[in-house]
Amino acid sequence: MLGPMYPIDILLVEHKLVERVIDLVEQIRDRLNEEKKVPATVFWKLVDFLYNYSDVIHHSKEEDVLFAKMQDYAEKLPTGVKDQIGVLIDQHLQGLDLANEMHKAIRDYKRGSAGARKRILQAVTTYVELMKPHFKSEEDDVFPAMVKVLSKADKDQMKADFDRFDRLVGGAEAHKRYERVVSELAKELR
Repeated sequence: MLGPMYPIDILLVEHKLVERVIDLVEQIRDRLNEEKKVPATVFWKLVDFLYNYSDVIHHSKEEDVLFAKMQDYAEKLPTGVKDQIGVLIDQHLQGLDLANEMHKAIRDYKRGSAGARKRILQAVTTYVELMKPHFKSEEDDVFPAMVKVLSKADKDQMKADFDRFDRLVGGAEAHKRYERVVSELAKELR
C-alpha cells in the first residue's frame, strides 16, 4: 500500500466506492448490449452518483486540494507524474461530460426517443473505458509520488481541508448516503 498518509487513504476509500459503481456501469452496459431492460431508477441513481459523489465530493478534493498542493512540489515530482496531472483533470471533465450525456440520453430514453438507448450505451461504455485507467494512474503513480514528497504539515493540512470540504457537502452523512445508493444500485441490477 502507500504507507501512512491519511488524506490519500481517504481518496483511496472514495475510489473503492466509485470503482464499485464502475463495475455496476459495466453491468448496465452488458444489459443494454443484450437488449435487456434497465430500470429507470438505476439510471437516475447512477447520474446522481456521478454528479454528486464522483464529481463534487471526490474529484473536487483531488483537484482543489491534492493537485493544487502538487504545484508546490512540482520540482520534486517525477516528470511523468507532473504531466499526468493535466491529463487527470481533463479526464475528470470528460467524465462529467459523459454524465451529462447520460443524463440527456436517459431523459430521452424515458420519453421513448429513438436512439436514446444507443446514446446511453455509448456514454456508459466510454465512461468505463475512461475511468479504469484513470484510477490506475492515480493509484499507481500520482498518489505514491505525493506520499513521498509531502511533509507531515502538508498531510495534516490536506486532512483538515478534506474534512472542511466534507462538512460543506454534507459530512459523513453524504458518504453514507452514497454508500446506500451504490448498495441499492447493486440490488436493482441483480
